[in-house]
Amino acid sequence: MGVLICEHIRTGGKRCGSPALAGQRFCYYHTGQYQAMPMTTMFVEENPNVPKGEIPVSGFQVPFLDDAAAIQIGFMQLIHGVAHFRLEPRRAKLILSALHGAAANLGRMDAALAKCEAAKKQPGGVGVRAATEERTG
Repeated sequence: MGVLICEHIRTGGKRCGSPALAGQRFCYYHTGQYQAMPMTTMFVEENPNVPKGEIPVSGFQVPFLDDAAAIQIGFMQLIHGVAHFRLEPRRAKLILSALHGAAANLGRMDAALAKCEAAKKQPGGVGVRAATEERTG
């Protein structure tokens, strides 16, 4: 029997592709994510009886930020929350900063992954370890 693959489907529709943990449906990363993160990606009204003129407090449900599509959804949710007065400006700025950080990290992760994949394909069996050692010096 072959190795089971993580069942997580990224927001963009692509499957994770990592090996699943023994006896689990997900890889190490996504097993932890499913336990820690909310499963919805919509605003949750926490106090519908807000006096007129005040911003209603809404819970911002963060999507899994594991690919570009998920980060884009996070930006769209943020825009929606600000446009419909569902988020306080200070909170919106913090979320915007976090989404920018996630987008920057995703770019660095993709570049590192591409470098590791290229190292695996080189003749002589150079693998991931050599590529990561090169980065760390």
